Amino acid sequence: MIVVLGRPALFSRGVGVASRPDGLVARIALAAAATGRAVEVVGTVGDDSRADELAVALGRAGVGHAALLRVAGAVTPSPDTAEEALPRLDPADVDLGLRYVPDCRVLVLGEPLAPAATAVALDAAAYHDAAVVAISRSDTVIDPALAAAATVLSPPADAESPFAELVGRYAADLDAGADPGPAFAAAARAAGWEAATGEAGEATI
Repeated sequence: MIVVLGRPALFSRGVGVASRPDGLVARIALAAAATGRAVEVVGTVGDDSRADELAVALGRAGVGHAALLRVAGAVTPSPDTAEEALPRLDPADVDLGLRYVPDCRVLVLGEPLAPAATAVALDAAAYHDAAVVAISRSDTVIDPALAAAATVLSPPADAESPFAELVGRYAADLDAGADPGPAFAAAARAAGWEAATGEAGEATI
């Protein structure tokens, strides 16, 4: 199973039109699920009707959501407010959410985490003997423990790039037992990442 850790967002198209999961965390999970692999999102949402819509939309797309924790008084974010609408995942959130997951072959850290939360996630990955894929901003120093344990990828500024599909396909190939190097190359080709960027993207594999 692939577990994507983070705060998914919900894009609302308006009255009478179905909302859809969005934001990098959700798009990675959707891309992985589209390959036919089992995917679960672990993280936080608001305590509102948008959280219900998001759970339904994820379920319809084949993405599990049993470990989405509700934050009292918070609003489930839209793509343009994902960073601000919910507090950053703390170690307790990560620990509790991952306890709901009985199995994990690939853990995707779908957003940058604080060092203490990263440590909890890496401990869980080690317990499951799971491969780790981590999203990190290109302008930040990567935690040495994270760099040693994970494939670390930096997303481009363009939200419409095929980056989420690349990560989702890469996680799916790892879940299927592929080696990291060939899996990343295959995912980049399948997602059109090389054609879109002219390179395979920044990665520590």
